[in-house]
Parts: sequence; C-alpha cells; structure tokens
Amino acid sequence: MKKKNVAKMFFTSLLKSLVCIAVILGVGFASYKISYSVLSGADENGSDPIDSLKDIIDEATTDEISKNLIYVSNDKNKITHIMLEICNTKTYNMDYVTIPVRTDYTIPSVMYRKLCQVNQEIPQVVRIAKLKQYFEDENDAYGYGVLIFEKMLGTDISYYTAIDQETYESHYVQKNVTVAYQSKSSLNNTPGPDGVTPSSPTVLQAKMKISLLSDAYKNQIKDLGHDKEKIADYIKDQYERVSSNLTEYNKIGYVEAYEKMDAELYHYWGVPGIYNGKVFEVDAKAAKKALKRLAENTEKYTAIQDFAKVNMVIPPSSGKLPENTGTASSKGLKIYVLNGSRIAGVASSTKQELESAGYTVPQVGNYTAETLTTTRIKVSKEGQGEDLKQYFNNPEVVVGGVTEGYDIEIILGTMDAN
Repeated sequence: MKKKNVAKMFFTSLLKSLVCIAVILGVGFASYKISYSVLSGADENGSDPIDSLKDIIDEATTDEISKNLIYVSNDKNKITHIMLEICNTKTYNMDYVTIPVRTDYTIPSVMYRKLCQVNQEIPQVVRIAKLKQYFEDENDAYGYGVLIFEKMLGTDISYYTAIDQETYESHYVQKNVTVAYQSKSSLNNTPGPDGVTPSSPTVLQAKMKISLLSDAYKNQIKDLGHDKEKIADYIKDQYERVSSNLTEYNKIGYVEAYEKMDAELYHYWGVPGIYNGKVFEVDAKAAKKALKRLAENTEKYTAIQDFAKVNMVIPPSSGKLPENTGTASSKGLKIYVLNGSRIAGVASSTKQELESAGYTVPQVGNYTAETLTTTRIKVSKEGQGEDLKQYFNNPEVVVGGVTEGYDIEIILGTMDAN
C-alpha cells in the first residue's frame, strides 16, 4: 500500500514539473515573438520598418545649424588638413570651409593661462599643424583645439570629427582658388599710394588650396539614393572609423537633412586671411563675419558652385562679386611681369596664369631695386589694373612709372610667391 502511494506521489510531482517547464517555455517563446515583432516593426498591421529610425531622429539632439570641425592627421602625429563643415537643416545646404594648417594663432592670455594648467609646455603662439603635439592625449588635442578655433574664428563649434590621412585622400581632393573677402582689419589693410590706410571695408584676395569632396565620394553618397535607412547604416559604418565627440546616435539625428541634400550642390570656401611667407594669418574679424553670413544664409543652393572666385563677400546664393563699375579691362593691354620676390620661377608661373585667363604678357623679368613683400601693379592710366587685383594678395595699384612699350607693369612680392 505504501509502495503505491509513493509511486503515485512521484508521478504526480513529475507531472507538475513537466507542466511548469511547459508553461515557462511557452511564456519565453511568447515573449520572444512579441519582442521580435516590436523591434522589427513587422506586426500584423504592417507597421513601417523605419519607425524605430524615426524615433531615433525625433529623440536625438540636433542643432538647426551644426558646425563640425574636421581634423585630418597622419601617422607622424601632424594635422594635415582642417575643415569646418556647416550643415544647415533649414535650407539643406552643406558648406565646407578650409582653414590652412600653416596657420599660427596667438592664444588670448586668459585662455592661455587655463591651457597651461593642462600642459605647461604649450606655447602661446600655436601652429595648427602641431596641435596634437601639444597634448599627450589626442582627444584632449581635438577638444581643446575646438576651443582655440572658436576663439580664432569667432563662432561656436558643435562638435569635432577626426579622420586619418588615408580616409581624407579617398574622400576629398584639393583645388587652388582665389578667395575674396571683405575686411577692415589692420592685418590686411595696407596703405595705398597716397599713404592712407582705408578705414572702410575693402575687398581683399587670397590664394589658397581648399578641400572638396572627390567624385568617388560624391558617387558613394549618390548611391544611397536619399534612402533614410541606407544613410543611417552608412553613418554607422563611417563612425566606426573616426574619432568624434558626437555620438553615432546623435549623428543619425541629421539623417533627414542628409536625405534632402544634393552632393553636387555642396559649397566650398576658404577662411579669410593672408599668407605672410609660408605662414597663414586668419583675419579674425572677417572670418567671424563670413561664417555668420554662411550660417544665416536662408536661400537653398540650386546651382553648382563657380570656382572662378570663391566669394566670401556677399551672400553665397548670389554667386558673383560686386561689379566694378567704371573699371576698364586689362585684356588686350601689354603687361610686363617682374619678379620682385627673389624667389625663382614666380614671374613665369604668373605669366602662365594670366595668359590662361586671356591677358597678354609678352615678357617677364627680374626686379632688382628691392625685395617687395606686397605685389605692386603699375598702370599707365587711372582706372586700369583693377581686374588684375584678384590674382594677388592685396596688391597696391600705382599710376605711372610703367616701362616703355607696356601698358601695365606687375612687380611680384613675396606674399604672392607662396
């Protein structure tokens, strides 16, 4: 009798255990199906698979105008390129502003004292190319670099992104351009022939190399086909290869803007400033004004940028410089180019540049009276030579003293030899 009771109790317990296991497995399977259905967005009602991406876009913190400072560095611990990427989520414009890495910047005293607490060896005059060498940790270099650039350019920077040289070479190319900008700064306003320094803003010119998206990179962007999911996946893939203080999550918040942008209509600029020998000096006042104008531009770009003149003077949507009313063209006049910089080959390269633009340069030579810093344009008559100023760094125009047999004489200074 006892054996039957024991056997009955054993089978009853076993049956209860099996039922409990079945219930647990059933609950687990049901939870899996529910979770899978929610996460995949594939419920009975056929919900949109982009719903989860939309939630991310809605919740991510984004700026209407984001400014991304892009660092490019090589394996020798040097910064090789700097760009400020301005993404406008209202007009869907994308602008890239190149800042030459040969820029020297004097850190303001208050800021310098604070930076010395981080690294006592940091110099007050920093060379942008050596930024990573001033800090032990590269993220410190990039982060404190943002603060330095904010002071230098007079603008807020949203975040930074650092890429390596190989990525830069596969995504960007360089182009030689003439950058026009407006300035009242004593840095760039030199006295005219009458010895008076202009007090009102003047249009200045600077030659530099700027970074542009390569055709191959533009084609990669086009292949995404304005598809939000593809763009989001592309951002995730790219952010695995870079260093940034912006999270991948927040970067995806810009997907809707990227979806509506056309890579062919991106615009490219050079920061206002001049080369003094091989060192670039940013015109802080002009840079602040130019960047503010780009950020506040309310017109959407509808045409491919014209690089005949990279114009930082007027709203970029207008696409041209102010007309020089009453200024005679120098085309058809005889121009004599002299090298006053003592740097070999400058006159010949200038002759080629001017002739390719339609000017007549029968001869080049050397100017031995002195070594000039600023290029001098001598003209036979008042009003001549104004159209030639765009090819040089803030040249002075002088009436008279032109070599016999020529209408215009250009004596090149060291500022245009680099």
